[in-house]
Amino acid sequence: MSLRLFRVIVVGIAASYLMGCAAAMTTVVSGRYDEVIVSTNPSNVSIYDEDGTRLALSPAKLTIARKDQPTLYLRKNGFQDTAIVIKRHINRLIPISLANALVVGGLSFQGSPDGKNFLPWFLVASSINLIWAHLPDYFLGGAWDHQKEIEILMKKKYDD
Repeated sequence: MSLRLFRVIVVGIAASYLMGCAAAMTTVVSGRYDEVIVSTNPSNVSIYDEDGTRLALSPAKLTIARKDQPTLYLRKNGFQDTAIVIKRHINRLIPISLANALVVGGLSFQGSPDGKNFLPWFLVASSINLIWAHLPDYFLGGAWDHQKEIEILMKKKYDD
């Protein structure tokens, strides 16, 4: 076995081991849940989930899975019922996962087996590492984030 082939194998194994430790990097750093504060004007509004289960009275700190976009229903006597969707957006830390996959992809192969055409091999290695290290963040929730505080103004109900 040539020294070059041995070096490629060792670097590939080491990179794979390190990648396994860092898979879903953004999820590890950010966690799988967000705490969102829901406050209303007026306060003491009942907050319900999609199943009709009462979650809390406002103002409330709710724990929401990062991958979810739940609909909350707000109810108070004398006010119109209100529905809100807590939308998710891309986590600002997601470039950590992308950079990690690209760096390890570049280190994994150190060029093609024939010593030429580095770019195609780098792209293949990086793509494989993106699938392994970056995509789990979307399924586990680390790639997503929610607004930390939501304020809702309830409208009075007018009887005709």
